[in-house]
Amino acid sequence: MSENDEGLVAAFLAILKELRNDQNLTHESLAELAGIDRTYIGVLEKGNSQPTLGMAQKLAEALGFPLSGLVAMAEGRAGLEAAPPKAPERTERAVSTEFCHNVAQLTHLTGLTCEMLVEAIRYCYETLDIIDDQLIAHGSNRLAGLVELANLSSMVGNLLGAGIAQASNGLYIRNGPHTYPDLLPQKSPAVDLELKVALETNRPKGHLPKAGTYITFRYVLTDEAGVFTRGTANRGLRAFVWEAKVGVLTKDDFDISSTSGDSGKTAVIKTKVHDNMSTVYQVDDLNPYARPRIVEERQLALPEMPTE
Repeated sequence: MSENDEGLVAAFLAILKELRNDQNLTHESLAELAGIDRTYIGVLEKGNSQPTLGMAQKLAEALGFPLSGLVAMAEGRAGLEAAPPKAPERTERAVSTEFCHNVAQLTHLTGLTCEMLVEAIRYCYETLDIIDDQLIAHGSNRLAGLVELANLSSMVGNLLGAGIAQASNGLYIRNGPHTYPDLLPQKSPAVDLELKVALETNRPKGHLPKAGTYITFRYVLTDEAGVFTRGTANRGLRAFVWEAKVGVLTKDDFDISSTSGDSGKTAVIKTKVHDNMSTVYQVDDLNPYARPRIVEERQLALPEMPTE
C-alpha cells in the first residue's frame, strides 16, 4: 500500500472515531447499528485492521453519512483532494489581419481599423475561453452547451462590442444593455454603431428596424481543434467568427417577421441587403456555405475633382 493510501485509510478511521464520539456511541452500539461484530470497531480504531468497502459502507450508514462524503472528508484531511477537472486541450482560435478585407470601407464608415477589429474578435475569444475554463473546472459544460443559441449569439455580440470599445483608442464606448446604438461615438470619425450577430448563414436580426451604421458578425461552432463541419448535428461548442460586414442601412432594408420562435416582431436584414454589405473579415476555412463565397474588394467612390 502506498503512503497516500495509508494516509487516506488512517484519516478515514480517525473520522469514524470522531463521529462515533460526537454521537456518544460505544463500540458495541455502533457495531449493533452497523450489523457487525462488536469487537471489530475497537480493532479498526487501533489501526490493526482495514475496513473492506462493504464494511466501510455499513459504518458510514450507521453514522448517518454517505460513504462518498466520508471519503471526501478523509481525502481533505490527508491532503489528497482531487484536482479540479482540466479544460481539454484546444487549438488557439485563428485571428489575424490576413482575414481583413475592404479595410478602407470599414474605416470610412466607422473609423475603425482592421487591427481594431481583430483585437475585438481576439478579446471575445479570450473571454469565452476564460468562462469555459471556469465552467469546466466546476464540472460543467462549455457555455455553448448550457445556453440557447439565441442567448449565445447575444453574449458573443456583447463581448465583441466590449472588445471594439476597448480596442478603438477612445473612438467608442459601450451603450447600456438593450439600448440603441450598441456603441456610442466619442470623437470623430466615430458614428452611432449597431452590432448584430448571427449563427452560420442566418441573417442578423433585431427587435426593431432602425436606420444607421451596422457591423454584422456571423460565427460557427467548431470542435476543440477549431474544425467546422456543416450540419446542425456536427456543431461543436467553440464559437469562431467567420465573417464580419459593414454598411449603412435604412428601415426598408429589414424584413419584419412574426414567427412562433420569435418573441414578438423581429426585424431581419434582407438577404440581398446583407449580401451587398462590404465584407471586412472572412475566414475561408470556417465558411459555412456549401460553396466558397468570394469576397469582392470594393473601392470607395471618391468625389470627382473639379476641372479648371
